[in-house]
Parts: sequence; structure tokens; C-alpha cells
Amino acid sequence: MAFQPFGKHPDGHNIQDVSGVTVRANVEFLEDLLARTKGPAAGTYAVQELIRRLNERIPNANYHVTQDFLRNPWNSYSYEFVIFLAEFCVVLSGDDDFHIKLGREKLLSPLVQILGKPFSISKIYSMFPHFAEKFGKGALKAEAVSSENGQAVLRLRLGENTAQQFGPYRYGSAERICQSGKNALAQIPSQMFHLESATISEPCCMADGADYCEWHITWKPHPSTFWRWPAIGILLSLTIFSWLTLSGNGLSFFMAAGLASIPTLLLSLTGMIWTDRQAIKNQQQVIREQLASVESQHEALRGSYLAQEQTNVDLRQKFREQTMFRDIALRLSSTLDQHAVIKVGLDAITRDLPYDRAMITRFDQTRQVAWQAQVKGVSEELATMAYSLEVPISNPTSFEGKLLLQGEPVLVNDINTIWTSLHPLNQKLVTAMNTQAFIAVPLKFQHSILGALVADRSTAVPLTHDDVSTLLTIAHHIALALHNAHAYADLQTLNQRLEAKVQERTFDLEQANRHLETTNVQLAELNNTKSEFLAHCSHELRTPLASIKGFSENLLSGLGGPLTDKQKSSLQRIQANSDRLARMIANLLDLSQIEAGKLHLHRSDCDLTTLVEDVVAHYHPLAQAKNQRIDIEGPGLPVSLFADTDHITQILLNLLHNASKFTPDGGAIRIVTELVAPDHTSISIIDSGPGIPEDAIPKLFDPFFQAHRDHEIGTKGLGLGLAIVQHLVTLHDGSIHVENHQPHGATFRVLLPQHTPPSPH
Repeated sequence: MAFQPFGKHPDGHNIQDVSGVTVRANVEFLEDLLARTKGPAAGTYAVQELIRRLNERIPNANYHVTQDFLRNPWNSYSYEFVIFLAEFCVVLSGDDDFHIKLGREKLLSPLVQILGKPFSISKIYSMFPHFAEKFGKGALKAEAVSSENGQAVLRLRLGENTAQQFGPYRYGSAERICQSGKNALAQIPSQMFHLESATISEPCCMADGADYCEWHITWKPHPSTFWRWPAIGILLSLTIFSWLTLSGNGLSFFMAAGLASIPTLLLSLTGMIWTDRQAIKNQQQVIREQLASVESQHEALRGSYLAQEQTNVDLRQKFREQTMFRDIALRLSSTLDQHAVIKVGLDAITRDLPYDRAMITRFDQTRQVAWQAQVKGVSEELATMAYSLEVPISNPTSFEGKLLLQGEPVLVNDINTIWTSLHPLNQKLVTAMNTQAFIAVPLKFQHSILGALVADRSTAVPLTHDDVSTLLTIAHHIALALHNAHAYADLQTLNQRLEAKVQERTFDLEQANRHLETTNVQLAELNNTKSEFLAHCSHELRTPLASIKGFSENLLSGLGGPLTDKQKSSLQRIQANSDRLARMIANLLDLSQIEAGKLHLHRSDCDLTTLVEDVVAHYHPLAQAKNQRIDIEGPGLPVSLFADTDHITQILLNLLHNASKFTPDGGAIRIVTELVAPDHTSISIIDSGPGIPEDAIPKLFDPFFQAHRDHEIGTKGLGLGLAIVQHLVTLHDGSIHVENHQPHGATFRVLLPQHTPPSPH
């Protein structure tokens, strides 16, 4: 299908070429026709096949239809969709006259029948344009040329948008509309007034290339019986008059005529009263039918409204849950301390969810022991008791075994149902906490179970499987944060050991240098080998890292198929860590090249103002993630440098990354460029972080040195950025200085000479 089947046009207007009443009539007639001829199963299969064929032709899966959708009379559709449906009905029914029969038996809407009953047949035909507009909203243009005395002339033409949708199949589509429409109109006298069906002639038709279809409709008017009453009265009056004049009773002619006219008057009056009462009775019946129809529509609307309200409630609930999950994930990702992760998780559950208490228990897989349970929502005494318990887990069928060995969530609405499967230590804890109902879910990361999350509420509202699903999602975020915190703690320990070893080795080397001059040469050679090794390793690591990043980007872009929210979150984390590792590798490679003396500058004229703006634009998404503002202040005129553009960009990015790393969420960073007489340019990066400890300033530009430990500020890195910046600034014959404003931030000022290119010889 080239056009959208329902919903809204690209311009925002509702699609309402054809009412859902017409579509429902097609579907029901197809099912009824095949059920009558081939059995109920054939009718059911035909409708299912109709839906399958329609969905095959709809390119956007968001607009695929269902049986319930097609039977809903409140929907509206494009005419292209309805013509597809009509053709499939002809094919599936095996009857070329499907639409003729449809028009005769089904297409005359019950609503039209009920609304039209108070009117005469000629009046109903004259209202044809009104009903065409009601059920088509401009898709078809109808005209009542005349309608009176058992005859009517009607015309029907395609609207401009409808003709555009039909395209090269205009005549065939118009024939379907014409056949069903005129046969429906022919049934108005029979279906609404129990008369003979009207006959229709067609002088011209759109299917034959005419601009419109013209239908000449004739019908037999409803016979009137009122004349019988006066006729009987006249006959009776003539009989009485003859008897009076022939009986010789002496009455005058006028007297006899007056007495004889009484029956005529009485019977005429009686006929009028009887006819009026019949009309009133018919009108009352019509009113009752209309009231019943209105009541039925009211109930249908009420049901639809209630269903829509429930859908809105469900959507609001889902939105609140997703917002809550996002906030919890952000809070969990803001710390790399395991105890802080557990505290954040427990606080979120008791604050954002309807639970009064929550507990996270660690699980030692090596010892098969549940231990160090941290509880929120109980007294300090109970919290201490829970933290001190160490529960051995050996039986996989026990409550603890199902949770921590098999990794299955457990929903308990009555503690008595699982009492015997609880470990005695947990029985003691449950008794002390007076727990009656709870949910327990495992904290799983990949195939490892890190612990368990337990939550309960003091109210009598029963816990449900939806509650279990919500807690499982939160448990996933907590498990991921715990894994990252544990990995980070291990990395910190390793870094500290490495740092201690490096310091120890450096001391030994310094001692040896004082005693052996030859050792210095050997160490220099060793240092060169180390640099080459780092360069080689960094280069070799880039290829698999680029592959990891490329595959994660492909998966996120949908090349591997649709992803769940959990998969997207994991891939985004892989991508973020790949970027971080890439920066570390690049820093290692740059440092090794600098130390090996292999880094050379390629100078050219560059516009510093444009360069700063490009760097800020490149870094903007990372700053935006922390809600940080970056302001640029300059002299208001272009500043030209004769420098290596790539390495000046690297200097700015490293300094900007360093400033952003130590600037809190919502903080501000300023970049100030100014001309310093006579031929130097100053670039200042000013952050609003905690400042730099005074004892750290002398070592600030040393490789692998970090002024703040990660557990203090929450930053990550190898400590190479500032060392690389100093080397690159020195290569440009410049200098870098730091100004400490502790505890209100720091300023890194780079001073570069405005060299001019050497004149050609």
C-alpha cells in the first residue's frame, strides 16, 4: 500500500475516508457468506487469511490490523486500504458478485435505517449526500438531483484525494464502489418500509470513464388505506338516503340527505383517527428503536472510554516505572563503592516503591554462604543482627537454595507456606522482623549470583508477579553496579600494588644510578624497550578494540535485529567502556612516542578561535551527560597560530576532559583565550571543581600521577593526560601553569608563541 491505512495524514488531519461501519460489514459478510456455504470453520479461516493478506501489504508494522480492530465501527480508514480489503473479500469468497450481495444484505447501515425511518423514501434519497459525507468525510461527493413521487436521481463522484489513492486502478475501484452503493440504495424501500426493492438504471458510470455515476431510482410508494373509510361511509350514506326517500316517511330531500351524510362524516372521522393512531404507534416504535440504538452506542462508547482510561493508567504506570528505573540506574552508576551501591539500592526501593523494608544479602560462591545482609527500614539492633548472620547454603531445594543456587525469584504471600524450607538462622531473622509476606529475587550478573534482594510491605495488599518483575529489573541494575564496583576495587588494589612496585623499583634504580654509571645506560635502553613495547601493545590493542566498538555500534543501530532495553543498556555500557579504553590506549601510545622522541610536529596556520569552538562542540555531549555548561570567552577577533592543529586540539581536549572530570554535575567550565603582548597567546581552562591538594601540585604533570584518588572524587583514568599536555606544549615552545583556587576549582593556563612560518629559501 502506498498510503497510510488509518490514523493521521502527514499533514496532521485524521484519515476518515471510510467509516469502520463499512469495513465491519465487509468482514462480517465474508464470514457469514462462507459459513453458510462451507461451514463455520471456513468463515473463520477466511477472516484470518484476510488479515494476513492485508498485513502483508502494509509496510509499517505499526499499522498492522487485527480481527477486533476491523470489527470496531469507531475506526476510520483510507479508501486505498478499503479497496484492498474489498478485492481480498472477492477472492476469498470466490464470488464475483460479492459486493452486489454485500450491498443488498449488509451495506445499509442499521444506523441509517433507524435514523431514516421517520422520513419518507423520497426524503431519505434526498438525504443521500448527508449520509455519504457522514460515513466518508469528503472521500465521495454525492448529489441528489431530484427525489419525489416514487422517483429519484442521484449522482456520485470520487473526491480528489480518493482518486489520487486509486491511481491507475481508478476505474476498477470505482466499479466496486458503484456496485455495492447502488445495490444498498435499492434496498431502502424493502429493508426500511417492507415494500418492493427499488429498481435502478445507470445512464453513466465512473467505471466506464464518466466523471460520475448517475442512478435513476424508481419505487412503488406505500399504498394509503385512508380512502377506504370515506368510501364505505359514502356507500352507507347512499343506502340510507335511498331507504329514507323510498320509505315514504314524509322527510324532505334535504332532511334525508342530511341524515344520510352522518355515516360518511363519522366513518371519515374514524378513519382519520385510526390512521393518526397508527402513525403515532409507528412513530413510537421508531422512537423506541432509536432510543435502543442510542443506548447501545452509549454503552459501546462507555466501554471504549473505560478501556482507554485503563490503557492510560497502564501507560502512566509504565512511564513512572521507566522513569524510576532510569533514576535508580543513574544513582547507582554515580558510585563505585560497593557499600554505597547497596545503600543507594535500598534507599531507592523503600523510597520509590511501596515497600517498607528492603534487604540485600551478599553471596560468597566459594564458601556457599549468604552473609553481610544490609537492611533498610528496621531498628539498628535488627540491622546489626542481620549483618552478622552467615547462612550456609547447601540444599538447592530450600528457600535459600532456590534463590541463591538456582537463581529463581520467590514470591511469598504467607510465610507459613515456606517456613519449613527456611534455614533456622533466617527463621530467627524473620521472626524478629515479624515478616508475613515478601519477595526475594537474585542479584545476577551474567551467570554469577552475587546475592539476593528481599522486599516486603507492612500493609495487607498482596504481592503480585508484576511486583516480582519490577524488583527483578531493579536487581539487575544493582547487580551490574555491584559487579562494576567490585571490578573497580580490584583494579584499585592492583593499581596500588603496581604503584608501590613502581616506586620501589624507582628507588632501587636511583640507588643503582648513584653507584653504577653503566646501569644508567642499561636502564635507558630498558626504558626505550618499554616505550616500544607500550607502543606495540597499544597499536595491537587498537585493532580488537575497534572491532568491539564497531560490532557494538552495529548491534545498537539494529543491524543484528531488534534489541531489548536490557541488551541496549549492556551494549551502550560496552561502547562507553570501549571509548574509555581507547582513550587510555591513545594516551599510552602518545606517551611512549614522546618518551622515545618519535613525536614530530606538522605546523600550519590555524585559527585558534575556530579550533576552540570545534573542540567544545566535540566535547559537548560528554559535558551534557553531566549537565555541565562550557563558556568560551575571547578577544572577539580571530587568533592565528602557527602550530600543529591536531596536537593543539589534543591539548585542549585533555585539559577540557580534566576540567569536566573534576567539575561536579551541574557545574560550569570556562575557556578564556587572550592575546598577550608582544607575540604570545594565552589559553585558560577554568573549572569549578574541588581544587587541587597543595602537596599534589609539584607532581601534577608526572605520568600516572593523580591528585585525587577515585574514591574521593569518583574519577577514572591512568593519570597521563596532563603529562602528555605538558610534553605537547613544550614541543610548541610554550609553557603551562596551574593556579589553585581550592576548594573552588583550578585554572590551567597554556602560553603559546605566535610563530610565523619560516620564509622559503
